[in-house]
Amino acid sequence: MRKTLNDNPVLQIVILGVLGVGVAFLLMTRVMHKSNSSSTATTPTASATGTATPPMAGATSAVPGATTGAVPSTTAPSTVAPVAPSTGDAASAGALPSKLIPGPGLPKPVARAYADGKAIVLFVFRHRGIDDAAVRTSVERLRGRGDLAVFVTHAAGISRYASITEGVDVNQVPALVVVRPRQLAHGTPTATVSYGFRGPDSVEQAVRDGLYRGPSNLPYYPR
Repeated sequence: MRKTLNDNPVLQIVILGVLGVGVAFLLMTRVMHKSNSSSTATTPTASATGTATPPMAGATSAVPGATTGAVPSTTAPSTVAPVAPSTGDAASAGALPSKLIPGPGLPKPVARAYADGKAIVLFVFRHRGIDDAAVRTSVERLRGRGDLAVFVTHAAGISRYASITEGVDVNQVPALVVVRPRQLAHGTPTATVSYGFRGPDSVEQAVRDGLYRGPSNLPYYPR
């Protein structure tokens, strides 16, 4: 048969053609198989209705402009309001014992001055700094007035004036306490206290407030 194949060119061409067709068929089958495998791996999963399957619970998706991994807090941060230092501008009032008589918590000169109808000015300080010294100087200048009785004490001796300081709840120093005159107290001794640095004009104003004789129910606007 080999001799026949060698001597017959037509038969040789036929055999080569058959071999070529077989090789081409094998190559096409392999290429198609690879193409199907690739398309299966890259095609997204779809449901029976043709829509894409939604992501499973717990899965995260990237959102443009969003910070990944950050969970917004629903609890408002706690705030702490800062405590403002005393400026000496505000004054609080308080009621004193029904009778200011000499004894523990009230020296005799204070009780005598109140009985004589004078306003009591009590200044309590602690430090010998510039602020305390300036306020004390302004208070000392009031000693020449006949309608006032001025007393100055260090915080260490505040217990001697407890009948007054406890009535207005003195809780810091320097403190300026003004007790209204007996004739303006309407039967109940009253006083005001203000804290912090005060200039001479502010000290004078505190005294004027203590000696005020007008109505106490003034409105916040002009009549």
